[in-house]
Amino acid sequence: MVDWQIGQLVDWQIGQLADWRIINMSSSKRSEQLEKYLKIEINKVIYREINDPRIKFVTITKIQVSSDLKYAKIFVSIFNDNDEGRQKLALEGLEHATKFIRGKIGKDLKLRFIPEITFKIDKDIEYQYKLQKIISEIHKKQSDTKKDKNNE
Repeated sequence: MVDWQIGQLVDWQIGQLADWRIINMSSSKRSEQLEKYLKIEINKVIYREINDPRIKFVTITKIQVSSDLKYAKIFVSIFNDNDEGRQKLALEGLEHATKFIRGKIGKDLKLRFIPEITFKIDKDIEYQYKLQKIISEIHKKQSDTKKDKNNE
């Protein structure tokens, strides 16, 4: 029964990844290039220029730029922190610094138009950690069951 549930979960996750690849394949080279530059530049600004303790351990995991290059979703992870209160504080700190970040990006990259930026917590890493923990527990239970059968 448990193996079937994991199989369903893995099939669902693979389907989600396939859907994501199809969506991203249709995006232009310019948006992909902008995503790469934004990731590098925003990380630089966060670590070198902003002294807000709320965003001290924030890492940008991925960026999604709209096809018209006007909007960018910045997905972040907070190092070793699953506390929703601290995640909320980090998002507040990032939102507070958004205007400063956009200004620095515009100056450093010499862009005519800087995309509107929104920050979101990346739930994928947390999800992967939970999935790995479930799989490890199942393997442990299976090995314990095999040991019990061998001892009988």
